[in-house]
Amino acid sequence: MEEKCISNSRRCYKQWFGFMVLIMSSCVSYVDAVWPMPQMISSSMARYTLNPREFLFQYSSGSSVQSGCSVLDSAFKRYFPLIFTDYSAARPRQHDEWFRFPFTVVVHVDRAECEDYPDADSSESYKLSVRSGQAALRAETVWGALRGLESFSQLVYQDDFGEYFVNETEIEDFPRFQFRGILLDTSRHYLPLHAILKTLDAMSYNKFNVFHWHIVDDPSFPYQSSTFPDLSSKGAFHPSTHVYTQIDVKRVIAHARLRGIRVLAEFDSPGHTQSWGEGQPGLLTPCYKGTVPSGTFGPVNPANFSSYQFMSRLFKEVTSVFPDSYIHLGGDEVDFTC
Repeated sequence: MEEKCISNSRRCYKQWFGFMVLIMSSCVSYVDAVWPMPQMISSSMARYTLNPREFLFQYSSGSSVQSGCSVLDSAFKRYFPLIFTDYSAARPRQHDEWFRFPFTVVVHVDRAECEDYPDADSSESYKLSVRSGQAALRAETVWGALRGLESFSQLVYQDDFGEYFVNETEIEDFPRFQFRGILLDTSRHYLPLHAILKTLDAMSYNKFNVFHWHIVDDPSFPYQSSTFPDLSSKGAFHPSTHVYTQIDVKRVIAHARLRGIRVLAEFDSPGHTQSWGEGQPGLLTPCYKGTVPSGTFGPVNPANFSSYQFMSRLFKEVTSVFPDSYIHLGGDEVDFTC
């Protein structure tokens, strides 16, 4: 009788153990949520443990870019704490540091464009292969490599015990739309610099590539021009707290470049220029009530030669400050009633 009870206990234990294995296996995490959805992605249930103390980024020996590439060197530092969110010593391992069995993300880039800016024709395609002990990322440009690093970071997940994992995965991807942008209107609603930089970070997580900066409009002129300083000192909501200095603009452009984002500045004209007139007398078209000036103004005055001289000098500065191939001129809602 006692032997039967022991036998039943063993049988019950085996059944319980098998049941728990089944439950645990059914709860194994499986990540197939790369955003936006890649052109091609395949993943398996095979997963590999990632240890932040035994993990590194490195360039392949045949890559056209190597250590010293500003875009990817900064990306390696940026993505390490994004991948290992709970790891306190949040810094990537260097390729010459010794440790046992590192998981390595090997990056190969075909064309060296490390000091360039992304443009309308930049290739953002990449291939990512995640296998045991290694992820191989290959891209034509550094901009494609950035998108691949973002995809890899989205593949990493934690279990309930805080362990990091990544599944065996193959991705081939390129953007469906070459222009993927977000517009911020900082004339109607001034945004502090840190809010713009955070927006750029969020854009990179979603693989957006164009920051359309509607920087000035009727309500205010926050761009601090070195050629015409009165435009912001008299046209901004506040001449010191609600302006973007030349240093601020350069910081936005640099922050965007390191994330593969173009900065497309918009100086809406010849309409939507009421704030311009505050710091540039004679620029706008005076409105009349009958034969008497009404005290209001319309768009940039096309009858004055000085308007063309002003616009030429202003946009010469703007094109020297913003490196993108394009400047947005608006051109909408020009009031002809004056």
